[in-house]
Amino acid sequence: MLCVAMGNGFKSNNKLWEPSRLFDKSTNEKYAVIILNQPILFSPNVMLPIWKRAEMTMTVDGGTDRWLNYISSINNVNDITPKTNLIPQLIVGDLDSVSPNVLDKYEKLGVKIIKTPNQNLTDYSKALMEISAECKKRNTLIDAVYTFVETSGRFDHIMGIINTLYKSDKLINETETIINVASNSLTWLLKPGTHTIKIPEVLYNSNSWVGLIPFESKRNIVSTAGLKWNLDNSELEFGGMVSTSNSYDGSPEVIVTTDTKIIWSMGIEALVDSLETS
Repeated sequence: MLCVAMGNGFKSNNKLWEPSRLFDKSTNEKYAVIILNQPILFSPNVMLPIWKRAEMTMTVDGGTDRWLNYISSINNVNDITPKTNLIPQLIVGDLDSVSPNVLDKYEKLGVKIIKTPNQNLTDYSKALMEISAECKKRNTLIDAVYTFVETSGRFDHIMGIINTLYKSDKLINETETIINVASNSLTWLLKPGTHTIKIPEVLYNSNSWVGLIPFESKRNIVSTAGLKWNLDNSELEFGGMVSTSNSYDGSPEVIVTTDTKIIWSMGIEALVDSLETS
């Protein structure tokens, strides 16, 4: 079970992360899925179970077209109706990049459409706010938010997505577990404190990559255990040292202690390959 902070400003000082639970078909984790306006590169046998198990599903603006095109391209999916559990529960955004005919199609299917015209926030930020609002309306809590977004393409978009992670605690109260999911990586924010990250065996046996990257202006003081090149009260900062292209020492978990917010990113290529062939 993920240790999460639930409202009232409480923040855990020792948090457990089990990111591979997303791919576990037997998980009882309650989570939301967000599809941003990025290519969806996972195979259907990986992507569809994740979508169907979700407590809440949302497409964001042009991500709505992406999702419809994705499920329409699957050979054995011909009936895109509520009974197939493949349509989003929510569509959010300023709606300037979603096709009008796609929006009309989903509206006729009863999908809840929320226009968020505020140009001072990114669509990702507004999506997290709407997840929070929807949880309150449903009187439910979720354990995690998984946002599907690739890490290539426009650099300004990538930085905007990282910025949203940094301010996520101002946008959503139901969970502090927000993970960006790309076809080759998982990326999330580590807040001040100690974090234990469970590493799938297939990743530490394949020397998969991992990075700890500071984006705040202040220096990060970071210590780790379980990495190939560990940090010992090391100062991380742009213009100084950052920990990229690191790997694991063969341990099933990594422990990170940080005094400020820092980004954790880990490669999952070997894990995804194992899922594709299972």
